[in-house]
Amino acid sequence: MRRRTALAILLCLAAAPLRAQDKPAEGPIIDDAGAEIFLPRMLVPAIQGDQVRRHYALLIKLRIARKEDIDVVRGAMDRLQNAYVYDLNDVASRGDSFDRERAKRRMLASSAKILGKEGIIEDIVFERVLERRIGS
Repeated sequence: MRRRTALAILLCLAAAPLRAQDKPAEGPIIDDAGAEIFLPRMLVPAIQGDQVRRHYALLIKLRIARKEDIDVVRGAMDRLQNAYVYDLNDVASRGDSFDRERAKRRMLASSAKILGKEGIIEDIVFERVLERRIGS
């Protein structure tokens, strides 16, 4: 009798994981977060007139809305970086400080133009902006 009871308990325990796999997951479905890509560090000169007045060292992170689009962004990375250099040089050369919001707007517009649609890159984050003045 004890052997039968022990055998029945072992069978129930062995079958429990199989039944758990068949059940759909319970609880709220959590949205799949996007991905992030760090660009290589960039050194951008601020040219005013015919002289370099400052250099900005930038560490930039791209936030991609959906993980499925990460291959699209990586495939266009050369074109994106080229456009970003033009955008960042223009922003750096205006005014006495680096305008992050203006740079973000320009870079998002360039991203949408290159990738063919808005919203693939949902945000551009300037992790670090270091300024080095040249001369007096």
